[in-house]
Amino acid sequence: MNRRLNRMLSVLLAALCVSALPVPVSAGGGSRPVYAEDIQNGTYEIEAETLNSSMFRIVGCTLTVTDEAMTARVTLSGKGFGKLYAGRGAEADRADEGAVSSFGEDEEGRHTFEIPVSALDTSVPLAGWSIKREQWYDYNVVFHSESLPDGAVTKPGNGWILPVAAGAAALALIGTIAAVGIKRKNRTGGAS
Repeated sequence: MNRRLNRMLSVLLAALCVSALPVPVSAGGGSRPVYAEDIQNGTYEIEAETLNSSMFRIVGCTLTVTDEAMTARVTLSGKGFGKLYAGRGAEADRADEGAVSSFGEDEEGRHTFEIPVSALDTSVPLAGWSIKREQWYDYNVVFHSESLPDGAVTKPGNGWILPVAAGAAALALIGTIAAVGIKRKNRTGGAS
């Protein structure tokens, strides 16, 4: 009986220890969005795609993660957009000037923009200001975590599990040893 109990406790402790380790976050259409706190600080090339338009095409994207915030330097395929806003066009008209990103140019003359990114692997609203039509157009963009290098995306483990599991296992082990001692004591009539 004691061996069986010890084996069960060992398996339980091992399972709890494994669950406390950091694990990779599912990427590429995973079951949940990936946030800044899930990514190591750094600058990464990342893939981004527009879900609802072929006219608003992202051809390059650099993601910067610092202290639980993300920004992306987005390069568009053409020069038709003069401003980008992380949100909807109706909001952009009322937003502070600093919240709207005006374009810069890359070495090939394509328009680039710096925008905040709320999450990866989920649809993010993005509004583009058409230079020609002088109005905002709403788009949905996904930044794909699967395009980040291995090890950049990790989900913090449940740090409380390991100490609690170790304490519970220690208590169970002490209880088992005490029970065995009491059982022996009863069998021998109190003599050690």
